[in-house]
Amino acid sequence: GLNNEQRKAADTIEGPVLILAGAGSGKTRSITYRMANMVENYGLDPKTILAVTFTNKAAREMKERVTGLLGKKKSKGITLSTFHSLALKILRAEIEKLGYSKNFTIFDTADQMSLIREALNSYQGEKSFDRKSILAQIGKLKSAGISSEEFSRTDNFNTDLDYDLATEHCYQFYTDKMKFYNVIDFDDIILLTVKLFKLYPEIAEKYSRRYQYIMVDEYQDTNQLQFSMILELTSTHNNLC
Repeated sequence: GLNNEQRKAADTIEGPVLILAGAGSGKTRSITYRMANMVENYGLDPKTILAVTFTNKAAREMKERVTGLLGKKKSKGITLSTFHSLALKILRAEIEKLGYSKNFTIFDTADQMSLIREALNSYQGEKSFDRKSILAQIGKLKSAGISSEEFSRTDNFNTDLDYDLATEHCYQFYTDKMKFYNVIDFDDIILLTVKLFKLYPEIAEKYSRRYQYIMVDEYQDTNQLQFSMILELTSTHNNLC
């Protein structure tokens, strides 16, 4: 059911593989057949296979396709996940190393805005600032992998800009309070996972040995932080598609 190029992608198992093709040309199809090929023809343990995508819908659809090819029994054990659900699973097991307890909760937007209001009330600046703008900037910094401690030392920070000075204060206040309350936000999920991997390489190695064959669907949508997470997960092998 595959053309020559799709077949080549599905049958190249070891080492790094990049599949480039236009919309609707069968990239996801190639990845699902690749997984089925790994289990059916190469005899690989399904538990060593990880496929990461960006939405729960895409992960579900991929799971359905793989199950359709292999059947429930043979496909059991393959991890088909979004970046965030994979990172959350890792944090639930390992976050204590970062000073949180495993029963942490995740803040929603209303909780976040409330904490930013509290941070701005404690800020000594003369101007008033928009909470949504401050929170959006903090989210951008987290997506770029920049922590509250690092912000003022990066090119993103300008001491002449009132908003940057307010953001620096709020980001640090926000981070400290969240740790005190044992909560994280959505942007923390991948940021803290990457921090965990970098501070404790043995944890990255542990998950890299678990997931020996990694595939990323819609790879062009990854940001730098997500790419860092994937690189850490390939630290014991180069099997990244």
